[in-house]
Amino acid sequence: MRDDAKLKNLIDNLMLYLKLDSRNVDVRWLPVYKLLAQNLKDSAKSQKAASLLEQIVKIQEQTLAKDRPELPNSQRSLASAYRAYGQVQKAVSLLEQVVRIQEQILARDDPSRLDSQHTLAIAYHWNGQVEKAASLLEQVIQIGEQTLANDHPELLASQHKLARAYQANGQVEKALFLIEQVVQVKKQKISKDHPDRLCSENMLATIFWDLGRREDALQLMQHIVEVRRKVLDKHHPDLIDSEEWLKIFEGKMSETEAAESCGGFEPSESAASDEEGV
Repeated sequence: MRDDAKLKNLIDNLMLYLKLDSRNVDVRWLPVYKLLAQNLKDSAKSQKAASLLEQIVKIQEQTLAKDRPELPNSQRSLASAYRAYGQVQKAVSLLEQVVRIQEQILARDDPSRLDSQHTLAIAYHWNGQVEKAASLLEQVIQIGEQTLANDHPELLASQHKLARAYQANGQVEKALFLIEQVVQVKKQKISKDHPDRLCSENMLATIFWDLGRREDALQLMQHIVEVRRKVLDKHHPDLIDSEEWLKIFEGKMSETEAAESCGGFEPSESAASDEEGV
């Protein structure tokens, strides 16, 4: 399990030893600053991470060629930090610039270009531009299916995100077809308590619900909650999210059962008379 606090302490000691200041990045020690920025993001200090990454990106833009992978890597990290603290439009603008440059200088199946397009699609989704997100992810997946194995993590991640975009756009049948494929592959390759598998199963349960397959949705969400309770702290956001979904499913199904029970009740003549007199 990752220990962000311990890592932060180690980085602080290293920066103190090297006499480095996060407010004034020393170009000679960029890897240290990038490690600090990642730790800040992981510790939910995204605004501080963005401030540091802005300095790193500025230095790399001045010192690196546009086709060097270090620059788009830092730009994607900066966009992620922007998105994490609510600056989604800034993330979109930055990533559109990155993708535009990479489309001019890199092959269409270049991993860095595909990674940037995938990240931009996620930003589009967060920005409410769901159709643009879906369209871009379809391109990424089309290329990925030609160059990657069907169980490649990056391909599965793009398919998962596309299913989410379809669901958000009301294309629930398309979302179901795609996420069922993803879940099937993950079942064959990774353990039942793996976070990626549980995440896709969680989405599948919500899609079942959207399609009216309530028993399927309920059973799958019960399974997810059971597994996550065994492997996650009770305050973990993934567990809390699944428990909230399960509570919604159970509540709605109870309401439906109660309504059907009332609807099937035929009042006696005296009861009907009482209602009419109210």
